[in-house]
Amino acid sequence: MKKQVLLLLLPGVMVFCLCMLVAADTQSDPQGDKTFPETEGILQLGKGNFNRALKKHKQLLVHFYTPLTSEGHRVAAAFESAAAELQGSEVKLAVIDVKKEKDLVKKLNVTGQPTIRLYLSGDINNPAPCPVPQSSASILIWLQRRAGSPADLIVDLDQLEATEELTVVGFFKELNHEYVQVFYAAAIDLPDIRFVVMQSDEVINKYSVTQDVLLLRKSQRIQAYKMKPETSKEDLIVFISIYQMDPVTEYNGQTASQILGSPVLNHALLFVNKSSDDFQEIFSAFHSTAEAFRMK
Repeated sequence: MKKQVLLLLLPGVMVFCLCMLVAADTQSDPQGDKTFPETEGILQLGKGNFNRALKKHKQLLVHFYTPLTSEGHRVAAAFESAAAELQGSEVKLAVIDVKKEKDLVKKLNVTGQPTIRLYLSGDINNPAPCPVPQSSASILIWLQRRAGSPADLIVDLDQLEATEELTVVGFFKELNHEYVQVFYAAAIDLPDIRFVVMQSDEVINKYSVTQDVLLLRKSQRIQAYKMKPETSKEDLIVFISIYQMDPVTEYNGQTASQILGSPVLNHALLFVNKSSDDFQEIFSAFHSTAEAFRMK
């Protein structure tokens, strides 16, 4: 609070008037500042404004960012690109620095890194975990599959492109079957893989499959999975993730996150000189063994 003395000069009279001027202290009022700092369209959140952001945005996708890590930088780059695509939508992207906001991170029970969560309608207790994205497209597809149909409905396999990327095809006569819900749930958690559904009796009879899941690459069958009443989303994800990679995958900067992020917990590592004369013989033996131990 500030005091100011005003000297008023009137004809024949000198009057001193003491006036009280109040300076607003926005810092002392936690609700005074309704704005949020942004970088590249991404909210910069912390203990002081997280709850307000949660109430303001119907869908708040939060990246709990660990600085000075390659994975953190990669996800941050994907977030920036996705934020540009989501301008004007109901989804708002935000980041929390886990190094600076340790108390908030502990309160929110964030343990693994990197962690991405979607908070809906201000609910702080039940966020939806988002898979670690490979790119901005992963984020957009994940959000799209959550909001709509997780898989494309096709009438013939000829509609599929002969691509190097894995395609997961579900053959279901009834789309309201519980197996389909498991299939859709797996599709949401694997946004980097294309999922399609076929309902045509003619095609199902042609391939002699019912309630089966086929993995295709270059339109060629890789493996099949028979859905059972006890099949869970996690079971299907493990199956798809294992067959998404070759039996033997070379470890490098491009494949590291996929290998370490897969549901396979035990890895046999071969250290070998690829230019050696006996490399092909060694690799062939290693590859055969890897095939025998898939899903084990």
